[in-house]
Amino acid sequence: MPGNLRAINEHKKYASLVRLWMSERYTLRYTGAMVAEVNYLLTKGGGIFSNVSSATSKAKLRLLYECAPIALIIETAGGKTVHEGDDKSVLDVQVDILDRRCGLAMGSALEVDLFRKVFF
Repeated sequence: MPGNLRAINEHKKYASLVRLWMSERYTLRYTGAMVAEVNYLLTKGGGIFSNVSSATSKAKLRLLYECAPIALIIETAGGKTVHEGDDKSVLDVQVDILDRRCGLAMGSALEVDLFRKVFF
């Protein structure tokens, strides 16, 4: 479930990851609603949700109110999360501003490990 696909124009690693998903015949659904996407991941039992930013396509998801609570659910269910710039769990990102936005990937451990391999 790749979000913010405008970022692939400037973010080569994200573009290569999306191409990889397409070549592997992934279903690249994206509704624009993170909660609905994560619900699908949890009921399906696998997959990945990503929302990566770039210089002109900034991150929209708020760390404190959206990313961290959903990351807690994902990690409690046995999945993994990763912040796009730090190669660490979203739950380990410091909340320094109440409205801090972040790019991330979350989902099954296998898929997030692949994301990490391409990004870092």
